[in-house]
Amino acid sequence: MKKSMRGIARTLVNELEGKTAKDIDRHMAEVVTYLASKGLLGRWRDLERELNEAWREKYGASKITIASAHPLTDKAMEKIEQLANGAEVQRLVDERLMGGALIRLDERRIDGTVLGALTRLKQALLS
Repeated sequence: MKKSMRGIARTLVNELEGKTAKDIDRHMAEVVTYLASKGLLGRWRDLERELNEAWREKYGASKITIASAHPLTDKAMEKIEQLANGAEVQRLVDERLMGGALIRLDERRIDGTVLGALTRLKQALLS
């Protein structure tokens, strides 16, 4: 059954690329109808996981979280969203970071903060 959810997810990711919100709603309604007809609505979470995986395979990330000490400019967010290929982008302001940004790409973490750089320097000096 997992294989069929994977196939549905990959098909959806490919079919929905460049579609309007109305087209996406129509396709998703068809998927729900299909799952209901096969008694698979209880597997919705499996499909959701497979959709995230298919999206990562095709585009590199499905969710991006950017934590920075100061709010990102609209211009910076516009550029990030262009590069993100439709991934969900969430931004957070955390004044404890002092400067720079902490970026999470799904499960990957990129620490470009001042605090992170100071921590790495301290570890290097103590080694």
